[in-house]
Amino acid sequence: MKHRRRPVQPDRALGRVASHFTSEGRAKNSYRTEAEARGAAQLAWTLSGVDLNAYRCDYCFQWHVGKRFRDD
Repeated sequence: MKHRRRPVQPDRALGRVASHFTSEGRAKNSYRTEAEARGAAQLAWTLSGVDLNAYRCDYCFQWHVGKRFRDD
């Protein structure tokens, strides 16, 4: 089953875009280039074994890293 990204929807109560925040409520890091985001994902893997994916944000057009979805 493939996971699909939900469309970006503003968090109306807070006046901000929910996709720019982690599930803990912290702001996500933004990267200007794909290479920077991939580097951050690789560092996370090296330091803690967390498998992250770099992706281009449909809202701000910068790059973020997030948990990698697996096809099962």
